[in-house]
Amino acid sequence: MQFTASKDADEDLIWSLILNNLGSPISKDVSPATSAFFKTEDGLECSVRRRNGDLIAHCYSESDRMGQRRWTIDLK
Repeated sequence: MQFTASKDADEDLIWSLILNNLGSPISKDVSPATSAFFKTEDGLECSVRRRNGDLIAHCYSESDRMGQRRWTIDLK
């Protein structure tokens, strides 16, 4: 799954877009308390986790040619 966001988008907006793209059945299992954003050399990434800490998805962004960030959601 992929979506595009402004390179200046804050974590709250990115989190909302991630949940929307995951869809209702999966997003109901997501726990914001165990999920986390972290910075890398390439930008911002996110691990989406269940309450027990199990990884649901890894999300990462890449710069696109239009000056925005293309986010990829890699389901586990």
